Amino acid sequence: MAAKTESCDRATEVKQFDDSKVGVEGLVDSGVTTIPRFFIHSPDTLSDIRRPNSTTQPDPDVVPIVDLSGVDSDLLRPTIVEKIARTSRELGFFQIVNHGIGVEVLERVIGAIKGFHEQPTEVKARFYRRDMKTGVSFFSNVDLFQSKAASWRDTLQVRLGPTLPELDEIPEICRHEVVEWNQHVTKLGELLMGLLCEGLGVEKERLKELTFLDSKVMVAHYYPYCPQSDLTVESRLIQTPER
Repeated sequence: MAAKTESCDRATEVKQFDDSKVGVEGLVDSGVTTIPRFFIHSPDTLSDIRRPNSTTQPDPDVVPIVDLSGVDSDLLRPTIVEKIARTSRELGFFQIVNHGIGVEVLERVIGAIKGFHEQPTEVKARFYRRDMKTGVSFFSNVDLFQSKAASWRDTLQVRLGPTLPELDEIPEICRHEVVEWNQHVTKLGELLMGLLCEGLGVEKERLKELTFLDSKVMVAHYYPYCPQSDLTVESRLIQTPER
């Protein structure tokens, strides 16, 4: 009976948090010094997550890195195609570097997304939803109602394809940057699809013709300060390699 009551209490607390539309940043802005209990992870879970040294860069043997800087070279392109084809077969994903999207573009979109998340709660609240009917949604934890414990983050999600949302549905503070980002990643996606086609030994446009490029979603996470970071999962647990 106690377990059932606790489960009901948690469900109520989660719903109240979601209905408030404040997100995690809103909790921080309100001055909380303790985090809601549905954000608290078990010691075993935190131990498993924190076991790797957080300052260690990802092992390239685990996450293959593909350098695209020679993609237009007759000498280097076959090697790039072969590596993409092999890692796609054996692992299913890879990291790309020297992809042609300038650092200034990355900094603009990251800064704009950060700006969105740091707006007052009442400004962000009109975007808070868990469906993508408008193509844009702001929420905290996509699995908030299913997970055993939530993570300390908020998310802005924008559908980029097959068509962008109506422009006035994209938050004004990051609208230009999201549209610009979409232009760059669409071009990069077409390049990668072409390289995959070469690796498969099919016509260069085959995957594009099959609409593999149509469904695109931008998922932008934000990890604000956490007053009890030792009890939950938040950004400082994850370090990414430099661009």
